[in-house]
Amino acid sequence: MDLFSCVNLIKAYGNGGFRLGEVSINLAAGKITGVVGENGNGKTTLLRIIAGELSHDRGDLFYFNGKPADTLSWEQIRSRIAYIPQRIPKWHGFLRDNLVFQASIRGIHGEDADRLIDDLLQKLGLEEYADLKWKEISTGYRLRFQLARMLIGSPELLVLDEPIANLDINAQNKFLSDLREIVSEPNRKVSVILSSQQLHEIENVSDSVVFLKKGAMVYAGEVDKIGETRTFNEFEIQVNLSQGVLEELIGEKGVLKQVGKTAHVKVPLSVSAQEFLMQVLQKNGKIAYFRDISSSTRRLFND
Repeated sequence: MDLFSCVNLIKAYGNGGFRLGEVSINLAAGKITGVVGENGNGKTTLLRIIAGELSHDRGDLFYFNGKPADTLSWEQIRSRIAYIPQRIPKWHGFLRDNLVFQASIRGIHGEDADRLIDDLLQKLGLEEYADLKWKEISTGYRLRFQLARMLIGSPELLVLDEPIANLDINAQNKFLSDLREIVSEPNRKVSVILSSQQLHEIENVSDSVVFLKKGAMVYAGEVDKIGETRTFNEFEIQVNLSQGVLEELIGEKGVLKQVGKTAHVKVPLSVSAQEFLMQVLQKNGKIAYFRDISSSTRRLFND
C-alpha cells in the first residue's frame, strides 16, 4: 500500500531561482526510501512538500492508498505524518515528562501511556536517559527521543531530514538499525523517507533511493537495481601508485579522474573489482581505501 505518491512534482523559487522537479515517487508501507544528493539539490524541499510543510507548484500528490491531496484537509494529512527536521527543537524539563505530555495530547493516559512509553524507551535504548534533561544527553540520543515522541502518535509516514548528519558512525548505525526494526514491525503500517549525504549507510538501510542533482531526479528506484544498466564498472581508490601507472592498468578503454588523494576509475564491465585489485597489487600498490561504486548512487555524483 502506497502511503504517499507524487507524479511530475515541481517546485520553483522565483525567476531564475532553484527548481525542483519533475519528481515522481511512491512510498510504500513497510519500506524505507533514501533521498540523496549534495547540499542545495532539493532534498529538504522535497521532504517538506511530502510532510505538508511547503506547497508545490505543479504535479499531483496522493496520500494513504491513492487519495488525491486536494480531497483531504492538510490537518487530516499532517495528523498521520511525523516530520523531524534536521534541527530538532529543544525540549524543556525531564525527557520522560515530555513523552507523557505528548501521549496525553493524543488521548493516551495513565497505565496505557506508561506501557507505550516504556515500550518505546526500551526499543530505542533510552531507558537510562528518561529522567534526564535535554542538555544532559548527546545529539544521537536527542534524535532518538524525538523519534520516540513522534512514534507516540503512530504515524503512517515518517519524514526525516538529514537525521544522521551530526552523528558518529556508531550512532548512525544504531539509529538506522532502529528505523529498520520499526518499519519491520508487523503491527505498524509505516513508511520512512529520509535524506542524507551518507550514501553507504543510507543504501544499506533503504529499500529504494531517490537521487537528486541540481533539483532534477536523476534516479528513483530500488537500491538493488542501481547501476543495473551501466556500461562500465567504477571504483574509488587511494593507492601509492602514480597516475601514469593507473592509466596503464586501466588501458585505453578506461577513464581515470583524480580528485585529491582519491582516483575515480572507470573500466569495462569485463574487469571486475577483484581483477582490478589484483592488478594494483601486482604493481606493489599499497591500498589505503577502495570502494566498488558500480552499483551505488555514488557513481552518479561523478557524471
